[in-house]
Amino acid sequence: MNAILSKTPPRPAVRPLHQAAAPFPMNDRDFDALRQLVYEQCAIDIRPHKKQLMINRLTKRLRLLGLPSFTQYVDYLCNDRHREQELVHLIDAITTNKTDFFRESKHFSFLEEVAAPEIIRRAGRSERRLRIWSAACSSGEEPYSITICLNEMLQRHPGWSFEILASDISEAILQQAAGGIYDASKVAPIPMNLLRKYFLRGHNRFKIKPQAARSVNFQKINLKSDFHRSLSNMDAIFCRNVLIYFDRTTQADIIQKCWHVLRPGGYLFLGHSETLQGMKTDFHYRLPAVYQKGIHESNRR
Repeated sequence: MNAILSKTPPRPAVRPLHQAAAPFPMNDRDFDALRQLVYEQCAIDIRPHKKQLMINRLTKRLRLLGLPSFTQYVDYLCNDRHREQELVHLIDAITTNKTDFFRESKHFSFLEEVAAPEIIRRAGRSERRLRIWSAACSSGEEPYSITICLNEMLQRHPGWSFEILASDISEAILQQAAGGIYDASKVAPIPMNLLRKYFLRGHNRFKIKPQAARSVNFQKINLKSDFHRSLSNMDAIFCRNVLIYFDRTTQADIIQKCWHVLRPGGYLFLGHSETLQGMKTDFHYRLPAVYQKGIHESNRR
């Protein structure tokens, strides 16, 4: 049994209810200052009704720093000595990382049964490799789900391979994703035959097998500022359940950049609560939350 998997994680210390520490209060001025810092850093639009969530997420950080108030935390962030490093912790704290294996399963069926085979049939290139980008990979369930789909599909297309770029803005969540270890409850959506094929089993935990993880490259990418780093000639982009955190202007900018990153005929997958309706774009609708770049459209437009 893999030594990493066989270890039972220590139980966190439980504070008695009468000793539970209350969150720090946050006034509107501090909330607005923190919202602005987050927006400037990564264009995430934190709405007013998220104030309590921000308090809950950041209270632990204040205690760790020994700061008695959010006012002092804002001052700490504005100090040039701390700003760059602390912004990383701020973004890690406020970003939401909700994901599951094969979430919105029709997307994975479409990728395996329609999109990828179509790209392979149409390919007139010497490089027989599919390139997929998971643009908000969170704790890794999405890119590993793509890995399983493409491994299964490419058994019917010998000579082809694939590579997956998996990115997120949170350094902490990327480290977790690269580890590829999940509780039994997290892998429940994976069919048993595929679970046995692609995962090692430990004490109530599962680890993605090295040969399955080899095609996934994890990288920190800020969709606002360094979108084009290492990005080109993608056959598909999974940018799901992330646009909802941006304002409309930033959404339109990200979609336009996705269009340029895709090869002609490439696919864009959004979350089912997201749509390009009402947005000026050159993408063509294929399925709910699935769009395609025109086959004859050039990236140089």
